[in-house]
Amino acid sequence: MKEKVDQEELLRIFPGKLRKRIEEKVSFEDVTEIRLRTGLPISIVTAEESYFLQKQEEKQEYWILSPEELKIIFEKLSQYSVFAYKEEIGEGYITLKGGHRAGLCGKYYYDGIEKPQIKNISSINLRVAREVKNCALPIVPWLFEGEEFCHTLVVSAPGCGKTTYLRDLIRLLSDGTGSISGKNVSVVDERSEIGNRTRMGEGFYLGKRTDLLDHCPKAEGMLMLLRTMTPEILVADEIGGKEDMKALAYVRNCGCKLLMTIHGSSLQDLFLRPVVGKYLKQFPFERYIYLEKRKKAERRIRIYAKQGEELLWQNY
Repeated sequence: MKEKVDQEELLRIFPGKLRKRIEEKVSFEDVTEIRLRTGLPISIVTAEESYFLQKQEEKQEYWILSPEELKIIFEKLSQYSVFAYKEEIGEGYITLKGGHRAGLCGKYYYDGIEKPQIKNISSINLRVAREVKNCALPIVPWLFEGEEFCHTLVVSAPGCGKTTYLRDLIRLLSDGTGSISGKNVSVVDERSEIGNRTRMGEGFYLGKRTDLLDHCPKAEGMLMLLRTMTPEILVADEIGGKEDMKALAYVRNCGCKLLMTIHGSSLQDLFLRPVVGKYLKQFPFERYIYLEKRKKAERRIRIYAKQGEELLWQNY
């Protein structure tokens, strides 16, 4: 079940006439992205389709985004202070209140001294955030053996709802369910995508026993949380690098349980990768959750054990 989207926070960034047209033609309860490109039609993306915003329906005319409109949108995103958002912009995004995120594209600039920056913004991908509470509830019992959580890896291609399910899993594991007691959960949120914390500290609720380390590199953050927060379950999103694998091996050998996500087209794909495959063969996860997008915004979910060889559960 979808939760209400903070529509006003999204609408505030658009200039007058464009805002009015979007209010008239766009249902934010269905939209996942609004793609804004200078000199090109505005693209509205839902879970089921993608279409261009029309300026005049009777003439079948698309709304072509002008450089001036994109400039205004970027200024409103950064609240007229690029310097205040310099670090986020250098990472290619700005986080809005309500968890929404604006991905940025333009000219990459690096002077060899300060952190890289993106200038002359030419494209903005406005990703609409929403909480879907209890979407992961049917999954939780399959991730335990008795009271003990199993090392779990969530696998999906981009855009399949991986982070949404991860966020709900964290909340459920932290607060507990009717049959499972709450756990101390620590989260490394390298790109602020899980908690979606804004500069004012606002973000998604992740549970009463959850500690969030925001904007910290995953490998460094995992070791830091292990030493300082003594988590029962350690969480990170989109693992994959060599340093990530080293940190995972160390944390696992210290007795902490892992809940991780990774991009992949299939479970078999992971084992063929040089770095990830080597780690998975040496330190296999106990549960693999595979998310796959289907028609009509549905998600196919399968849970495997034993390196993906044994199917435990699926949602149809």
